[in-house]
Amino acid sequence: MKKCPRCATELPVAARFCWNCGAAQPVEPERASGIDWAAELLPQFNASFLQELRQRVEEDLGSGQWPAYQERLYESGFRDVAHRRLSQLADMLQQDRVGLGWSAARAQRKLEETVWEMVEYFIVYHAANLNPVVLSENILRYQGAVVGAGNIYGLALDYLNFAEEKEVVYTDLLRMPVDKLRNAGRSYLFPAKDERILLVCDQSLLGSGKEGFALTERALYWKAQFQPARQASFHELRTLKREKDWLLVNDLFFNANPSLNVKMLLLLKRLRLSFS
Repeated sequence: MKKCPRCATELPVAARFCWNCGAAQPVEPERASGIDWAAELLPQFNASFLQELRQRVEEDLGSGQWPAYQERLYESGFRDVAHRRLSQLADMLQQDRVGLGWSAARAQRKLEETVWEMVEYFIVYHAANLNPVVLSENILRYQGAVVGAGNIYGLALDYLNFAEEKEVVYTDLLRMPVDKLRNAGRSYLFPAKDERILLVCDQSLLGSGKEGFALTERALYWKAQFQPARQASFHELRTLKREKDWLLVNDLFFNANPSLNVKMLLLLKRLRLSFS
């Protein structure tokens, strides 16, 4: 459903005029994010998949690694799997397009989610030995799931995979030394009163808790040495970029360690997709 911009009457998405006030309704464009929904969809979907995979490899996993991943894509047979799944999606969305509830924005969202999950599955399962860090296969159990307060804790732990790290992390705040938690709260961890803290990673040189990062159910909080305290809400994630061995999160410097940075980047991109 949508609302009439003149009188706020609820109308079907496909309504061209308001049945209450008669006002003409805005028509959603046929083209969204480069997809021409009036043209043949499958070639466009295949191109979207390959573009997303190449972008994820070059931007998140390492510049210059695309040829190896591309070879693995065909060698593993996953290219054919992706083609079949995208063909099914194209047929489904093409049929939906003639229905009353069709929306270019929702169709685009479905395409983005499907492509994201296929790329993630390929990278984690078929290209494990090509990845610069160990990515847990537990990540894949969240495919098709709605990410929210009920599962974000497990999602974060599976993506960050602290078993492969040497960092000091506290996932049970009752076991975190009170002085460290207090220092983190004074230095950079400023959640709302009802905001649940999921984990705290202490990266201060003397183990004081004054520097590091923390995840809550709503945001990432962090403080690097000689840097001010920073935070980024999951609902407002914009720039997520790897720069050499550090990250830019909403154009703000973030640096845990080279491997954690890669995994944090993948986690934040997953959360951006879920919370957008």
